[in-house]
Amino acid sequence: MKKVKDQNLIYADKEIFKSIAEKIDAEKFDNTEDAENTEIAAGIGTLGEKKLHKILKYYFEPDKNYHEIKVGGYVADICKDNLIIEIHTGSFGSIRDKIKYYLENIKDCKIIFVHPIAAVRHMCWIDKNTGEASKISNSPKFTGIYTFYEQFYYIKDFIADEDFNLKLLLMEITEYKFLDGWGKSKKNNATKIDKVPISAVGEENFSCKNDYLKFIPPELKDGRGFTANDLSGETEIKGRPVYSFIKVMKEAGLIYENGKRGRSVRYDIYDTDNTKI
Repeated sequence: MKKVKDQNLIYADKEIFKSIAEKIDAEKFDNTEDAENTEIAAGIGTLGEKKLHKILKYYFEPDKNYHEIKVGGYVADICKDNLIIEIHTGSFGSIRDKIKYYLENIKDCKIIFVHPIAAVRHMCWIDKNTGEASKISNSPKFTGIYTFYEQFYYIKDFIADEDFNLKLLLMEITEYKFLDGWGKSKKNNATKIDKVPISAVGEENFSCKNDYLKFIPPELKDGRGFTANDLSGETEIKGRPVYSFIKVMKEAGLIYENGKRGRSVRYDIYDTDNTKI
């Protein structure tokens, strides 16, 4: 397990995130849905749109006049000049058609697809009856960009599109949950309330096909090739997401099968002019 203390992170933009969160709380954006989650723990769990998503919209575009803009048959999170920014915190399967529509129908426009990753995570538990919040605890585990393997399949058709840009924002986040799960601790399968960004600890941008080679750990780029097990060992991602990632990278012409290592298939990386190395 890669630990936070070993990463030598720079915690940036703390004041920016704090200022945006305070602004959102002051404006009291309300909605009638999910009434149980209203204004819990000093503004956590704001209704309707989750706080993480709303804060990131202001982070990337402070002027809300450019938020929630109708673009063809969809509403973009941010649209300004010739740039569309979509911020998505869940599964990409639910937004793939939207991105496809933009790329096929909106000409001369760049699409930036932002996906926040909780690289450094804190937890706070809320008593559902009293609203009392626990002391915020820290997780020792650092989560990197490789967790995106689970979503990789959904962007396979966009990797080579010069108008599609993926931005993975590594963040320090406090996650809030109700203390209403099962078991003695009441934390198992507990209800999620919200995630609030504290700072940015890193960022990875993918604007052309070869950028996606960053998803292969540096330790596996020594010319000796790698297997699925090697990839799992270095990334700590197991099972189906690893094989799905390999399949997409092969289809994109970024890696190729090159014999066997023992009983496992060996993969090598194409060089920049798409020849085998």
